[in-house]
Amino acid sequence: TDFCGPPKTIPHASLRPNKQYYVGQVLHFKCQSGYDKRPPTSGTRRCQKVNDKIIWTSMNLRCTNDSS
Repeated sequence: TDFCGPPKTIPHASLRPNKQYYVGQVLHFKCQSGYDKRPPTSGTRRCQKVNDKIIWTSMNLRCTNDSS
């Protein structure tokens, strides 16, 4: 089985810890307490194999405590 390395962290977002990240796995990020998602709000990333390289799909989740 092919594995991705740990994904990059997202400021003010948490991820359930996992020991192994495998191709096809989807990660769900959640904003930490006191922070809200800002559009775009997709909080998922997928481990994929593209041209023999194993990558994480990009994610645009932003968590902010800005009230405006």
